[in-house]
Amino acid sequence: MEGSPFANFVKESMERSRSSPRVSAPYTGKRAFSGDEYLDVMKSYYDYAKSRIRIGVEGYDTSLQPIELYRALESLFKACGEFHNIQIRSDPVTNELQRSCIVILRGEGAGDKALQLDGSDIGGKKIVVTSLPPGLSDLSTGLSTDVLAARHVAHHLRNRSEGVSVTGYATSLPRDDIKNALSNHFSTCGEITDVFLLNSRALVYFYGLGSNHRAVQLSGSDLGGCTLVVKALPYPKPKEPAGASGWTRLRYRFRLATLAKTRGGTNTSDVRGIRVFI
Repeated sequence: MEGSPFANFVKESMERSRSSPRVSAPYTGKRAFSGDEYLDVMKSYYDYAKSRIRIGVEGYDTSLQPIELYRALESLFKACGEFHNIQIRSDPVTNELQRSCIVILRGEGAGDKALQLDGSDIGGKKIVVTSLPPGLSDLSTGLSTDVLAARHVAHHLRNRSEGVSVTGYATSLPRDDIKNALSNHFSTCGEITDVFLLNSRALVYFYGLGSNHRAVQLSGSDLGGCTLVVKALPYPKPKEPAGASGWTRLRYRFRLATLAKTRGGTNTSDVRGIRVFI
């Protein structure tokens, strides 16, 4: 069995780094990764995922024990290249093996060598070997790993950015000039992910712990002869997943009931149809 691709990537990275002693750096109040560092990590991850060759196998005896099938397939495919793992799943009710599994290989030519094993005998039955698409759907787009990493990081930064509202600047200037001026003015506050210009104000978004606080401190500062007014924007509330509203309401009611009970009251009151202690 195998965990998520990213978890396996992190695990291998940690194992490779154990040979070199490291000293933990003191806490600085910054996030673990800057945008550039995060980009390097994601580029390595996409390169790693792209190097994995996924081979589909079916036709074996589903009554075999998982360990028996694993050892048989490992013995068969390890000559094709770097043997990485096998994804074997079983039925949660009958415990029988599912009809197909996935062999993970790495190395130049490993996929072609694996396909030549089609029809091999496993436990008295001939297996069918096929080539599978990459495990990450993004890799099927044909984009380079550099582009995929940049797109992933940009989406991540935007989703986790915090913003400020800025007024007081000269709105008569060209929009590009205003954006450039605001970007330069707030560049020391943190990593700027977006600048939006509305009718009478601008929204500047940052990625980085404390960026908003530093930006708000620039309220009253001068920009081209104008005095800026900077206010923090409320952090966006996460959207409730589709179909989760009923469960969310149930959890809310449960919290109300639990809170009321901890107060030690003996009276009851109806809260949205649920009788609780108050």
